[in-house]
Amino acid sequence: LWGYMNPDPDFPQEFPLMPIPEYDVVSFDLDARRWTNELPDAMAKEWSRRLPPGYVPRPYAGITSGSERSVMRNTSNEPNAVPRPDLNMPFDQVALRPQSNTLYYFTGGLTASYDVARRRWSDLRPVHTPPPVTGGSLAYDPLHDEFILFGGGHVAEPGPNGRPRGYTGTWAFSVAQNDWRPLRLAVEPPPRMVTRLVTDTKRNLLILFGGDGQSHFLADTWIFDLASRTWRQSKAPTGPPPRAGHFTVFDAATGLVFAGGGNNRTDLTDLWAYDPAADTWRAANGTVPTGFYLTADLDTQRHAIVLLTNNRPPNDPLDCNLLFPVRTPYPFPPAESSLFSAAPATHPEAMPKRPPVSPRAGTNLLANLPANQWVPLLNPGRNAPSRTWGGATFDSTGERILYWGGGHCGYEGSDVDYYDVNTHTWISEPTPPSYPERLWNHGVRPAGVTFRGEPWMDHGRRIYAYDPVANRMILVKGILLTTGYDPAWIRSFQKSSFQPPDALVTPQSGQHRWATWNYDLKTRKWNIIAPAPPGLDTLLSTPLGVMAVRVYWRGRDNDSGYHLPFRPSDPPEDHGLYLFRNNRWDRLDAAPGPGRPTPQNLYELTSLAFDTKRNQVILHGGGLKRNELWTFDLATKQWANRKPSGPMPGASREAVYLPGPDVFLTYGNGSLTEYNPSTNAWRKLAIPVPATRAGQNSAMVYDAKRDLILLVLGLGGNDGQAS
Repeated sequence: LWGYMNPDPDFPQEFPLMPIPEYDVVSFDLDARRWTNELPDAMAKEWSRRLPPGYVPRPYAGITSGSERSVMRNTSNEPNAVPRPDLNMPFDQVALRPQSNTLYYFTGGLTASYDVARRRWSDLRPVHTPPPVTGGSLAYDPLHDEFILFGGGHVAEPGPNGRPRGYTGTWAFSVAQNDWRPLRLAVEPPPRMVTRLVTDTKRNLLILFGGDGQSHFLADTWIFDLASRTWRQSKAPTGPPPRAGHFTVFDAATGLVFAGGGNNRTDLTDLWAYDPAADTWRAANGTVPTGFYLTADLDTQRHAIVLLTNNRPPNDPLDCNLLFPVRTPYPFPPAESSLFSAAPATHPEAMPKRPPVSPRAGTNLLANLPANQWVPLLNPGRNAPSRTWGGATFDSTGERILYWGGGHCGYEGSDVDYYDVNTHTWISEPTPPSYPERLWNHGVRPAGVTFRGEPWMDHGRRIYAYDPVANRMILVKGILLTTGYDPAWIRSFQKSSFQPPDALVTPQSGQHRWATWNYDLKTRKWNIIAPAPPGLDTLLSTPLGVMAVRVYWRGRDNDSGYHLPFRPSDPPEDHGLYLFRNNRWDRLDAAPGPGRPTPQNLYELTSLAFDTKRNQVILHGGGLKRNELWTFDLATKQWANRKPSGPMPGASREAVYLPGPDVFLTYGNGSLTEYNPSTNAWRKLAIPVPATRAGQNSAMVYDAKRDLILLVLGLGGNDGQAS
């Protein structure tokens, strides 16, 4: 078993080069029932005393996403030390070549082999390589001495309609030629992740069942004929319920493929057997242990399935995690005499990850509202999930709140929820949203785009805004790509130039290319319509269209994700103010320089609003204490530090401009504070704010038609509801 996860909360949780309590490669002795470090022979003596540190690209709790670049690296100081690959999450992108007793891996864009007997890694360095998919499956083809790769996602491949898509097709790796090639096939299974492709060595077939289709859990069965190199779908009328994260093994003694466990909307414990000769599924006796993700193989000597799960350690303080580091092996002997059960047959239909909800209108509560008082809008016709660290934007044409985002311990669907002000209800997407596979990215980063070409969710903050000129929503987001992976369609988009000063590796294992997304409010579909300046992550709806400031708050972090200090003596950063028109970003201000002061030390709580009376942008949250207030005049094209009087509030992401009373209003830290441009003064309001613990899961928008402020609070924690 190769890979590493950190079960000790005292170890650094977000630092790439870390001490590890065991070696990267371990083996489990089925007789002695214990795990053993598989130390390389050349270093066994030295490393048995003290292990070298492990390199985990962009880790969280000792795990990484699989989309980070893996390279062969020597992390010890010994001159004769053997290199090993950066740790990554390979899922089932590994298979054994029996005649050489060698494991072949494809992970993080790296094609590598591991000699089991010699305990030695090799970087195979093929000339051609598949996109760096994660969550796919690799199987050995004994007929051609090749490996077949299918499935996986978190890439950004060009699709036939010109839109990107987050998957690739079927690939083959030739051992003799040491190279990859795509198999141009007329028929292929729908894209999926976290399922196992297994080899039926009796019939020279590859068998594939189920998987995570991102928007659905799948239940279809596909067969790849190694002789003809063609896919066909099984015609079995019944089969297992839909699932992902399950195990699949081929048993040559019975000629059956066993699959079981895994999850859909719940953990599953059932066991099934597929007969490729008869093209039939039958339920089998036995209960499969649950775990985040199951992997298994067949012990031919004992004629037993050996299953491995990952379970939660005792007293685990990381309540955000769903992937745990305690490995637990289980044996299961598939005895033929009592194998099959009388379980009722099921029809293999895909299951949407988010159960459909029929929309209905709530009671309109907006008539005769009291002035200057928050009123809870209770019992909507449909509830929506809270979007973690979420902003929102107001569609003034359709009279509705647009609500997107999430991630990292909260809701992770790619969809946009509408709150319709007139009917007091949340309206969901007409199609099921896409999610990362079982939210394994709690703390790690989704890459590329979804299978359907949508943006992966992210903390919404203020990275999107309604465009009243074109009646659409605009979102700017960096698309994470594995270093070294540059699809031609996005190659002209700018990369992030920031490199943390303490970065241990240059370049880093992942990179962002910045894209502008259009969300069509009629078709409710996403499209990438233009590049974007790197770091343009704080957007604002204005009568002129969408404006944005290049806050690029991640540029204020070090390599471990912790905040860098700011000194006024530092060279000024170029944040920049832009307007999106004619499907391009035009800069409105000049770069900082002598006589051209601009806001500095901006971070994720920087707030923006547009003063319609003076045709100016108001920015709050710069300076040493992040409490400065700046304005940008569109006529003079100048920034000005207003230095208002009164009690200066700390930075708060949520702010609106109210034309009636002519104030810039901020919400945060349990209070409302207003800035009056006419008097250039702050004033703390005595209006009580809702007593909640929503934290950063809050968003504030302004409905000019009703002169109404709407506040969306994510209550009940990260998995709560929008209220």
